[in-house]
Amino acid sequence: MPLLKITKGTNYKVGIWEFTQDEFNLEQCKGIHPDYHNDFLNYKNENRKWQIFATKQLFNELINNEILISKAGIPYIKESKKEISITHTQNIIAIIIADFPCGIDLEQNNRNTLKIKHKYYNKEDFNDGDNLKELLKKWCIKEVLYKIRKDNTVLFNDHLFVKKTPIGYKGYCKHPNFSFSSNLKVSNFQNYFLAFNTDFTISYD
Repeated sequence: MPLLKITKGTNYKVGIWEFTQDEFNLEQCKGIHPDYHNDFLNYKNENRKWQIFATKQLFNELINNEILISKAGIPYIKESKKEISITHTQNIIAIIIADFPCGIDLEQNNRNTLKIKHKYYNKEDFNDGDNLKELLKKWCIKEVLYKIRKDNTVLFNDHLFVKKTPIGYKGYCKHPNFSFSSNLKVSNFQNYFLAFNTDFTISYD
């Protein structure tokens, strides 16, 4: 399993890991972080089992002496002030570990999200028409914003919007019960877009 890349910020770290079926080790997967998807043996999707194994391996590369767990499918670091978010597509896993609420998303850059634009477009979003690459970036960023809060009442097209800034993107969540904003990075990685937030600010207005 090759570790493809690690990116470090002042208070966050992002890692990207590639895995293959041949590298899956059942006994090792059961022994490492056993409370992360502890029912993974019941999963019918074999690829999902490989992803869980790769996630555990990458987690150990990014941080020491911490325990990865999951609750209702959501990852957490046990008894830690650090936050974590995980994304996967095909045979690539990416993780962000940060000192603030965080999210991460990885999408193949040829994905066409035009047909579902009505599900995530907000009139306050930056407007580049129907440019497919820019639409996909909006989708990635909103996936990040959604993962930051981990609240299924957040609606992409009602509560989340994205603006361009001189140095990248800024995302906003304006939910009836809470508001926040984050600066985000969107980068090209192989044939993927990788998006994650680099900070988190609670809004009180």
